[in-house]
Amino acid sequence: MTQEQSSTDPFPESLELVEQETVLLINWDDGTESRHRLDALRAACPCAMCQGHHPSQSLNLQSAQFPDIRITDLAPVGRYAYHIVWSDGHDTGIYTLRMLHGSES
Repeated sequence: MTQEQSSTDPFPESLELVEQETVLLINWDDGTESRHRLDALRAACPCAMCQGHHPSQSLNLQSAQFPDIRITDLAPVGRYAYHIVWSDGHDTGIYTLRMLHGSES
């Protein structure tokens, strides 16, 4: 199974930090908008270190653990995801476009 995005999947037209840089606002080419609080996005990091390789290994991160978190770098990964570097130094999460759009099943 490939991670590559289908040509019919929504694609970001713009990404912007808003609300004193505590929310990532994404406008999509399908006309939708998604808003992600940075503390919640950091807590939902999909990497194996945060989520574990098995549910019993998950760190069970909570938004409250990241009250002052910021994005220090954000870069596309092909046409299917974004790599986010966080102000706490964490940088192993790859956030898929489907996850960011809210359509990941």
